[in-house]
Amino acid sequence: MKLRSFFSFLIAGVLALLGLGAGGFYWLSTQTPLNLLAGGPTTTPAAAVFVSKEVPLLVSMLVNPDRLEALRQVFASPKERSLAHAEFEQIKKSLLANTDLDYTRDIQPWIGDEITLALTNPDFDDRSKGEQTGFLLAVSSQNADRSQQFLKSYWQKQSRADKTVQSELYKGVQLNYKKLPTAKQKPAPILPFNPLSLPNSTLPSSFATAAIRGRSASGNNLNFVLFSHSPNILRDAINNLEAANLNLSNSPNYQKAFQQLNQGRIALAFVNLPQPATEQNLPVSPNSLAVAIGVNRRGLLAQTALVTSRENTASPTLSEPVLALQYIPSASPFAVASTDLRNFWADLSSMVSANAEVSKLVDRAIADIQQSWSVNLPQDIFNWVQGEYALAVVPSSSNSADWVFVTETSADALQAIEKLDEIARSKEYSIGSFTLRNQKITAWTQLTTSSNHGKGNNRQSAIVTEAKGVRATVGKYEIFTTSVEAMDAALKAAETSSLVANQDFQISIEPLPPANDGYFYLDWPSSRSIWEKQIPLLRLIELSARPLFDHLRSLTVTSTGEVAGIRKATIFMRLN
Repeated sequence: MKLRSFFSFLIAGVLALLGLGAGGFYWLSTQTPLNLLAGGPTTTPAAAVFVSKEVPLLVSMLVNPDRLEALRQVFASPKERSLAHAEFEQIKKSLLANTDLDYTRDIQPWIGDEITLALTNPDFDDRSKGEQTGFLLAVSSQNADRSQQFLKSYWQKQSRADKTVQSELYKGVQLNYKKLPTAKQKPAPILPFNPLSLPNSTLPSSFATAAIRGRSASGNNLNFVLFSHSPNILRDAINNLEAANLNLSNSPNYQKAFQQLNQGRIALAFVNLPQPATEQNLPVSPNSLAVAIGVNRRGLLAQTALVTSRENTASPTLSEPVLALQYIPSASPFAVASTDLRNFWADLSSMVSANAEVSKLVDRAIADIQQSWSVNLPQDIFNWVQGEYALAVVPSSSNSADWVFVTETSADALQAIEKLDEIARSKEYSIGSFTLRNQKITAWTQLTTSSNHGKGNNRQSAIVTEAKGVRATVGKYEIFTTSVEAMDAALKAAETSSLVANQDFQISIEPLPPANDGYFYLDWPSSRSIWEKQIPLLRLIELSARPLFDHLRSLTVTSTGEVAGIRKATIFMRLN
């Protein structure tokens, strides 16, 4: 072979290999589930055009379920992969229970990269005088012919078994549904909603579907299969699609909120928050909330945008964790740390007062604490805390959890402590001092009768001193605890290991923006029993999202400032 021919052959071979390598890399880069770390194929749900601007709730998953399962398999250990696969299979079977549908056979051949569920406005049913919340489920199709065939086959089977199946053409779209019974039925009782475990689920008496084909004005793919329990909701969806000014995708609050959420996302939610029935002159009130959820190698990372009524801009106040955390023990399963509690409470009070139900919950929680501590929290505590502060639960040898509260010393703080001493005296508590770890400690104590006095050989004194509150001034901080044991743990934390030096805490704040307004930290396995006792509704929430709570290791929340009246926050859910 001549040298020139050899070089020509070599160059052609190299170019061929480069082409194959580039093609292979492109295929791997587009098919690998690790791409989901940067977000799903789309950034906003195309199905938003099917719902109105006033929709109470819209939730979308912006990735094919099979790709999500593949990503779970990547991060699972070899021993966990079979369990992870079984969990996904259980979810699929539960959601399709008693529907005669099989995910692999009926859904998988055509399902695309979007599943959107919207709760429609109340009182959708023109046959019912009561308020009922409807739903619209929109599933994107990557093969319009296969999805059409799926619907055709499904309704053919239904029509052979049930003579109430109806079909109609509405504005060029084929609607199929089961006709409502003529006799008015008694409304079914409201049962706890459990979307991931529905062993007794059945199709509603009215069940409707429609297939939409085409593209939106913005060029988005609109190949969708729509499901609902009323053909009226499907008709409304088609109307919203035709009238751009009516649908959610053109809502100013919706657009403003998602412009502020810039991270990759695989799911999102949008909530139009209930507004007060009567006009209230509030400094700030919330209008809507948007949540974008992305995937992190250690769990789920969510950004939130709360659209409020005022056009305010504020930068985050912190660039590192507050130093008050040095007095929080590393074993604390729950902690909150930030600055300017007075301003935070003022804004929170203004926002929750716009919603009567939320306001009742907050007022009830505050009332319970005030009754236990005999203080007015907003006036006696929140009103004077303007610097750093940290609040945490401390593991206790008793059944009840101990608390630690740390805040910076100030002239207002000293006056507030004098007032707390007056409150203690009015409750007939004694105020005494002692030394603990070379620090002067002040305790509010009460004399009580020992329940063990005189039993058997027990020589315990009939009078026992019970600490109702303990405080100390250490450097520039005031420390308050509910027991001497908790105070000892707080002082020891500064000497040995505090929460801020804990590896689990550091991992839990690592994905969060360094510029923020503080942290809300929850170690779920360690504090689960505490919160289940305090919040009975939590058990129902756990059942509704059991796979998530079973794998949840910690939850960390931080706010990241405000832009043009939109308050932003980041949430990290660390998963096992």
